[in-house]
Amino acid sequence: MELFAQIYDYILLTMTVLGVVVFIILQFVTPAYGMTFNNRWGVSVRSNLGWFIMEAPVFFSMFLLYFISLYYNIRPFNIVTFVMFFFFEFHYFQRSFIFPLLMKGQSKMPISIIITGFIFNTFNAFMQGGWLFYFCPQDAYPISWFWSWQFILGTSIFLFGMVINIYADRVIRNLRKDITDNNYYLPMGWPFNKISSANYTGEILEWAGFALLTWSISGAVFLLWTCANIIPRSKAVYERYTQFFGKEFTDLKRYKLFPGIY
Repeated sequence: MELFAQIYDYILLTMTVLGVVVFIILQFVTPAYGMTFNNRWGVSVRSNLGWFIMEAPVFFSMFLLYFISLYYNIRPFNIVTFVMFFFFEFHYFQRSFIFPLLMKGQSKMPISIIITGFIFNTFNAFMQGGWLFYFCPQDAYPISWFWSWQFILGTSIFLFGMVINIYADRVIRNLRKDITDNNYYLPMGWPFNKISSANYTGEILEWAGFALLTWSISGAVFLLWTCANIIPRSKAVYERYTQFFGKEFTDLKRYKLFPGIY
């Protein structure tokens, strides 16, 4: 187990460095999906299938890691880590199975993007599940953790972010008339009053909350990757809104992610 713990630490370090590298690369390269789709990234498939292939592995991998830990009694059942596990799985259940089914339009996603997402999500399951079910100290999460400031504040931020994320996705989705509508529209109203990418704002808040409520390096590394991907993505989306809608959009004076900050 000690060897696996060392490997786990190296993975965390490697993923931290890679997260910084990805953030730098994405300042110059825009992944081609959603509003920024183009054919230069190779063969593509329907976006709803792409999202399922990308996101489902982390849901199943996390479940498997939890099951193995309990089945082989590597760690006894802990109600605190179970709640953390539930939060994580609830997000990815919605993202893997509900979000793709509700998508309208016939947008596409390059297989190259799907593969990179698949790889990251698999490693992320190992990072989060590895900490919660294998490598965190045995006494890291006593029952009293439920009323620690980290858990209370982190859970509040996580749930608030989830509400924003899911509702913002719903607003964007309902702008399209039906499954054949491939046009893009300008979202209005809450939570887009002051933010152009409110769905991404919600996702950052979710994983900031998760990092806080777990109070873990693994959670912090995941937050780093979330920001490394979403901050450049929000800039690309802002530029695409400007290109599509011009003065109608710029006159709204929206921020990309957080009012008054960015």
